[in-house]
Amino acid sequence: MPACDELAASDAFGTEAERQRNKAQYWKSVSDTWNLLERLYMLRHQAQSDTAQNGASTPNSMFETDSPSALTTDFISVQNMMGTDALLAEYVEVRRWLEDTAPEFQPVETRKGYLFYTRRSIRDRKLFAKEGDSGSADTSRTVTEIDPDATSRQKKKLAFEDAEYNTGLLRTLYEYVRRGRVDNAMDLCVESDEPWRAASIKGGLFWRDPKLETDDNMPVDGVDGKDALAPSHPAGNINRVLWKHACAALAHDENNELFERALYAALSGRLDEVLMVCESWEDFVWAYVNSMIETRIERGLKDTNQLYIPEQATSFDHIQSKYPQVVDIGQVFDIIATHDSEALQNEANSPLRKLQAALITNRFAKYLQEFADSLDAEGITGDREELLQFVVHAALYMRRLGFELPGDAVDKVLNTYSSLLAQDHRELVSIYVSHMPVDKQTEAYAQFLYKLDGSRAVRMQLLDQAKRHGLDTAAISKRATELGLATSADGEMDTDNEQFILAEPAEPIAESELDKIRAIEWVTSSPQLYEYALVEICKLARQFLLHGRTNAATQLFNSLPSDFVQQEWISKAQGIANYGGANTEASRRSAGSMQADKTQATYFQEYIHMLSLCDAFAYYATWAETLCKRPANTQNQRTRLQMQWLEWKEAMAQATDHAVKMFQDRLLDIDWLSMQSLFIAPDGDQDSSDQRLTELERLRDLYIPEAVFRLHSILFDTRDALPKNLKRSLDLAQLVANDSLGIYRQLARATPEHPNGRLTAFMRLMRRSAYEILRVQQESQPDKPPVLADAVTVTSGIA
Repeated sequence: MPACDELAASDAFGTEAERQRNKAQYWKSVSDTWNLLERLYMLRHQAQSDTAQNGASTPNSMFETDSPSALTTDFISVQNMMGTDALLAEYVEVRRWLEDTAPEFQPVETRKGYLFYTRRSIRDRKLFAKEGDSGSADTSRTVTEIDPDATSRQKKKLAFEDAEYNTGLLRTLYEYVRRGRVDNAMDLCVESDEPWRAASIKGGLFWRDPKLETDDNMPVDGVDGKDALAPSHPAGNINRVLWKHACAALAHDENNELFERALYAALSGRLDEVLMVCESWEDFVWAYVNSMIETRIERGLKDTNQLYIPEQATSFDHIQSKYPQVVDIGQVFDIIATHDSEALQNEANSPLRKLQAALITNRFAKYLQEFADSLDAEGITGDREELLQFVVHAALYMRRLGFELPGDAVDKVLNTYSSLLAQDHRELVSIYVSHMPVDKQTEAYAQFLYKLDGSRAVRMQLLDQAKRHGLDTAAISKRATELGLATSADGEMDTDNEQFILAEPAEPIAESELDKIRAIEWVTSSPQLYEYALVEICKLARQFLLHGRTNAATQLFNSLPSDFVQQEWISKAQGIANYGGANTEASRRSAGSMQADKTQATYFQEYIHMLSLCDAFAYYATWAETLCKRPANTQNQRTRLQMQWLEWKEAMAQATDHAVKMFQDRLLDIDWLSMQSLFIAPDGDQDSSDQRLTELERLRDLYIPEAVFRLHSILFDTRDALPKNLKRSLDLAQLVANDSLGIYRQLARATPEHPNGRLTAFMRLMRRSAYEILRVQQESQPDKPPVLADAVTVTSGIA
């Protein structure tokens, strides 16, 4: 491989490896944040429960007493403070979290023999002194004594090897304390032959006395869990205040090692030296929280009755901190965010750190509101998707615990997260929508279903999941259908000015039409919604037919479930039809009871009428195909007697008979879509809008003439195979002239497509039928004189 290719591959591998490490680190931070949330909010939830149960802050420890003169140990006092001071308990939990989630480090190895090389240097110096040699320069800069204070007192150093190990040891001790592993720090001191340092660290334990701790079941959630059960003898530091001053003095001494100063500063709750070794956001927060805990405990102990009251350590008054005392943990994050270090500022302002700060300061509700407000402006991309995931689940967790959160903000993040899930995890959407308020669940899930792609089975499965999670599937189905059909109003054509073009039955439907048909499927998913679906189906079919899209209307009707038409609808329609013309007392009483069923009946009738139209026009294409299969040379008498002709004639007779029934019996004879046939009162119907009535009248104008012309074609074009149909084609004039049906009105009415109406065209068809009848009569009676003009004259007259 060429060198440049090797370098490119190395860079690519390095970039990928780095990306994976960053991803792992991010998810580790997310896991730590969940840990923090659980710790703090379970603590706060318990505090709320205790307050609600007791009505006020009451002693919640078996060691508390109402007697103002009762004497307690420091350990018991601190335990009581943990139970009564909610902020102190939270600070302690935050410190524990920072300690438990601190990154791993490599501790120094254990080495036996206290200051081995320094002791050897001192011994060598003494030998050189006896021989009259002053020794080397390095020897002269080494301490001459090996007590712990020698370096500070003599202003000299340890031997190089000891100094190097001591630096590592002190850093390890600090890192142990930073991680709350004080026991490990003391064990390391003992194992490294520095027990005195272990004793100096152990001075931070609170004083206890078994004579004052009468119960063995000592609570273990104090600031130090060590020796939680009552000891067999007095333990801890009875003068812890003095010890803290001594630690502060060690930290303040610039002659000591940096990490030794940081170690004792951390033990005493001093900020100055600890901040000198802090590197990360967690380190800084831990330093401040640790200092706030020590300050709060020290102040609390001063207010308790103690057996031992330490004297004021006036000799340490010169040791002052340059950092002002922080009493509000919110100030800590403000300080870190404005630190001189740009890297620390960037970390403090990172999304996850801001979230952790909001959890610690108990300001998650404000954070949630700001985050929800930012969704519209900033959107959701990249890491914000993962942050949104955390915020959503955190909000649900807190709300489950009973914490007050801004409802609009919770709904906003839930809705946004549901939209993200809709892309790749559609089966989870209903779970999160179910956590929204009931009045918003319907809209959110309906929007999801409306935008959904996939087969009917998949979409119905997602609707069933909504039902399993307690959503109102009936309301959701109605709203999803409403959203899907809303485009109808946007795409509606002006049927008064648009040229009407009738679609062929086999013509494919448009994608927009298919979307509307699929929208109807939501309300046909359950029999409980069929009555609502009936109205919406009629509205949509009406729109299709007004635009000449009989193919789309046919597909709409074919998409309905097999059990869609209910026997109840049929019964109600028959009942209204039976009582419609009666004027008896019984009918008047029945009219009142049927009024509620009237709307359903009129839409059912409309449904049947439009379905009949689609069936008739679809069958007309089938009839035309049969007609086109007519055998050739039918003028030859011998050919007509052939089997092929007879088979076609029989098929043609059946097809024609069925077509006539569909057009005449099921359309023209029933006064198709008239107000009377739909049970709509002439004086107006409160359930029939003006728009509906206008659309119904427009459909009659469009399709009744078409039905008449197609029926004439069916009869006239089959006159050779079925001679009786020629007379029947002329008899259509009587059907059109029937005043009760009023078909002639639709033929005479002017429309945008036919400004002069279509009655003239119909009369031409009647003239053609009449001429053909006379022609047949003349051919059958050649001995009689002709009654017709020549063919050319007649044909030109018909045209």
